[in-house]
Amino acid sequence: MGHTVITFLGVNPQEVDYEYQGKTYTGKVFAEALVQCLKFDRMLVLTTPEAKEKTFPLLQKYGDSRIQEVPIPTGKTEAEMWEIFDAVIRHVPESEEVTFDITHGLRSIPFLVFLFAAYLQSAKQVQIRAILYGALEIGVISEETKRKRAPVVDLSSFATMLRWINAADQFVQTGNASRLANLLKQRKAAETLEQISEAAFLCQPITLMEKAAELRPNLEAAAQSFKITSQPFSVLSERILETFEAFGLKNPLNNYGEFLEREWQLICWYHDHGQLIQALTLTREFLIDVVNYRLEQRIDLEKDKRQTMERALSGLSQLRIARHKAGKKEAQAHSDPEEASTNRVSSPDDLNRYGRRIYDEWPEEWENIAELYDEISQVRNQLNHAQHQVESMKLQKIKPKAEKIIKGLQTLLENWRLISFPSEASSACVSTPSSVNSPSPT
Repeated sequence: MGHTVITFLGVNPQEVDYEYQGKTYTGKVFAEALVQCLKFDRMLVLTTPEAKEKTFPLLQKYGDSRIQEVPIPTGKTEAEMWEIFDAVIRHVPESEEVTFDITHGLRSIPFLVFLFAAYLQSAKQVQIRAILYGALEIGVISEETKRKRAPVVDLSSFATMLRWINAADQFVQTGNASRLANLLKQRKAAETLEQISEAAFLCQPITLMEKAAELRPNLEAAAQSFKITSQPFSVLSERILETFEAFGLKNPLNNYGEFLEREWQLICWYHDHGQLIQALTLTREFLIDVVNYRLEQRIDLEKDKRQTMERALSGLSQLRIARHKAGKKEAQAHSDPEEASTNRVSSPDDLNRYGRRIYDEWPEEWENIAELYDEISQVRNQLNHAQHQVESMKLQKIKPKAEKIIKGLQTLLENWRLISFPSEASSACVSTPSSVNSPSPT
């Protein structure tokens, strides 16, 4: 990995004393000062036809083979701006360290350089060492030398903000915190973000809730460590908190009502961000949790107890399907009574005790619950089998079926009044219920 300096030449050279890192370097163009103060492998000097004639000879006099002229247009049109962009990108190799000089050139150059920096970091894994600006306009004339003395400012921290913005946006939109954690490096917030990210990706809602509850203090501590950049980082932190703090809950299984609310919010976040595998995986477990809660039972993760409720719902699903088939068979009985008599219809007596309670206590609702459980299982299994089935579900059907499931689940929650939704809400998935109504599980 080498170090490349990229500098733009102007057309009005003047001798200036540039003050950089406690030392003074003199040059008629800032690139002369860079030759003196920086260690580099090559210097790309971007020159317009006029700059080549008037100022490039000031650098040619050094006879330094590392200094390379790169012709560019003046930049009067958008097309010429793209030519400048292409010239820079074309000459910078992968994984290079780069220092930009934006002292001279058109006023559009600083804007372009920040775009160069963002693009090179993303597309070529370039490391931006510095973005230097010799601030001629605030320089003062020295009484001793009669030359202007100009401070040199490094603006690379502002280019870094583009990386922070992109990393924060990636986390909010996808739950992937890898870029953000890398920027935070060894801070505690990096570990918390990575754990939230992994929990979201792997659909581990309990861990996600516990870690999201730790997010605010860790982000606040990180912001204090950034000093100059703490204010913009704090703004980005608030955006992250707006999304993920709502999932935070200490000891989730000790507070069933809030646990269900957070699960529903997470389902909606997965749904709204196109993560249907996670949404449907959690939806199945959420339906079991909700039924447990309404039956005033503990949300117990112990395997046998969990499977008992699963069998209750699958039994209801089988009963519903059997009744629908029986209806069709009855219609066919006149044409083939012998075939109809050989098909035994499941009965409520085949249900386990929780299935029977649901059947007896919720006579107008059990079929809807059974249908919802069956649809969730079908779509979730289709997704989990990764299209490795002879009759796999068509791609164009998966999303509409997921939408139907989410709407059906929301209707169930509203009918049971377990979660109170804002009256003005109109979306298919309301991610911010106003409250959870709390029966008392035993």
